[in-house]
Formats: sequence, C-alpha cells, structure tokens
Amino acid sequence: MTTRTSGVVRLLMALVVATACGSGPSTVATTNPTPATVLDDHFGFIAGNTVRVESSAKPLFVLPIPSDTAGVVSPDGRRLAYLADNQLHVINIASGAQPRTLLSLSALEGAMHLAWSSDSTGLVVGVTGTVAPVNEGRPSYTKLRVVDTAGGTPRDVISIANASVVPLAWDRQAHLISAYEATESGAGAYDVISESGTLKRTSAGAANLYILSASQDGKHVFGHGDPNNVVRVWPMDSYEGGVELRGTSDEHVATVAWRPGTAEVGVLFHGDRLELWDANGAKRTIALPAAKSSSDRYATLAFRADGKAVVISRQSGVEGSTETYTVAVDLASGRSVLIPMSGNGPLAGTSVRIGS
Repeated sequence: MTTRTSGVVRLLMALVVATACGSGPSTVATTNPTPATVLDDHFGFIAGNTVRVESSAKPLFVLPIPSDTAGVVSPDGRRLAYLADNQLHVINIASGAQPRTLLSLSALEGAMHLAWSSDSTGLVVGVTGTVAPVNEGRPSYTKLRVVDTAGGTPRDVISIANASVVPLAWDRQAHLISAYEATESGAGAYDVISESGTLKRTSAGAANLYILSASQDGKHVFGHGDPNNVVRVWPMDSYEGGVELRGTSDEHVATVAWRPGTAEVGVLFHGDRLELWDANGAKRTIALPAAKSSSDRYATLAFRADGKAVVISRQSGVEGSTETYTVAVDLASGRSVLIPMSGNGPLAGTSVRIGS
C-alpha cells in the first residue's frame, strides 16, 4: 500500500525537531556542550529487537523477538506492539521482558495496521477479510478490533465493507477511534468511529494526502502529500474543522512528525531548517547546526518520547557515501550535540523510555 501511517509499521523514525521557549525564532547554541547536557539515558531507541540508550551506539539489551520486527511503540514509550504469524503481540521495553499474545486471527483474516489507545492501555487493529481481485486491491471488509493490554476478550467495533481501513488513534477519553480508508492514490476518506460502532465518514476530496499521523494523545491528526510544502492539521473528530499550514516558500518538506505532549508538528525542510507548526497556525523556526551535503531521501525526524528533545539524521548525498550526520537537540535550551552512531546509514529507530 502506498499510504504510510504512524499507527504502524516500519520503525524508521529518528528524533528530530528542535525548539526553544517563546514564540520567536531560536538559535542553537554555538558552543560544544557535553553530551550529558543534551542526552538523557532514561530514554533511548528501539530498532527491530535492539534497544540502546541515547548516549551510546552499543546495544543495551536485545528483546526476545525477531530482529526484523516492525511495530508501534506505545504513547508512554514503554511497550511495543507488533503483528507476527497472524497474531498481535505486546512486549515491555525492558531487559528480560517476554512478549504476550493479545489476539489471534483466523486463517481467513489478516492484519497489517494497528494503533495504541491514548492512555497506552489498549490497541485497535485493522482486521481484514479475504483480499479482492488484484485489479481492485481492497479487502472484502476491514473490522476495527479492540483489545485491552491487561487481557480480556477482543471486540469488533465496526466492520466496513470493501475498504482497507488504517487505524490512527484511539482516544479513550472521547471514546472515539480515528482511521482512514487507503486507496492507491492516498487517503480516500477519513473516518471517526465511536466505541459503540457509529461511523462518521468524510471524503478527503482533492487533498491528495499520502501520509497521515495522529498525535500521541489521539486528539489531532495531520495529513501530508501534494503540494509537498502543505500540512493539513485537524481535530480528531472533525476533518472539516482542519486548517492548512503552508511553508513560507516553495521549499519541499523532507519529513513531518508530531511532538509528543503537544499539538505541534515538526516540519523538516530541505537544507536542515526545522519549523514547529501548531494547530492554531502559529510557527516557530529552529536554527540547526550546519550539515554537510545531504539527501532528503535519507532524512529522518522524530521526537524523544517526552517531547523535550529531538534527533535529526541525514545521510550524505554524495554517491557511494554512507557518511551520516545525526544531531540531538534539547528543545528548552537549544543546545545540540552529535549523537553516537555505529554501522552505516541514518539512525533508524523510535524513541522509548528505559527503566523507571
């Protein structure tokens, strides 16, 4: 499927987005701070089954799951949910943890997409029926199935016929689930489903949204697509109540990500300029340390799980080069430091909490 979502798959993000207090532009400090003033080893990264702290490229521990596992980290940064062998599993991100199976699908069903509840206590899975003919490309139905991580019987909230439905978030406070219906050209419709099964479907129209992502609290969603320098942000329960946030020029956006704990979207432009856009239209520009020539194709952006820091990773655009530039930025002070790397390519992984 051509549409991507934060609700699932491909753990390929790396912390990015820097900001400072106040509404005006900020400038990253020109001094060379010690890593301890920027990095925090209560947090780290998970990539596949390997977990490392921020200050070291060496693995801290390896989880007893397949090394190619692609899953979704909970909003609190403490657990990983993933699909394997037609089952939904969850594992604490801690040394010695063991995975638990929360849901087993029948042989006639499948699943590719899942999303956490806003309080990290439950999951919603897009369970699909038999796949339609290739020329149609849609399953016979998608059921949104919810399950609590503490256990209990999984429950189908709704079944939507002839649609590939991708869950984005489950707002436990509002008792609502957000999702979109994926097509070959992007998001065909945006759906809001109550826990009782009521569906509100809104056509995405001519918005050409290819990437959709919900904020960690589930209350806002952004869509990014064509034109490249526009990001649409809307309240979870009202697509029509959204606003289009646009760059001040025709610069192309390299990547976009939510800042945890806020309604701010981090937007990384080609040329290593970072901006924070909030749902009300306010913007802040973040000055970043100069980087060597790079390619947007290899840029990664993600925030620390607590929203207080960010890491930007870019690979050199020089043909045949594997040189990587990866910088961590403390969002309160603007201090930055190069983050330790090992191997080739940009930092791949999602921010997690480590320990208590």
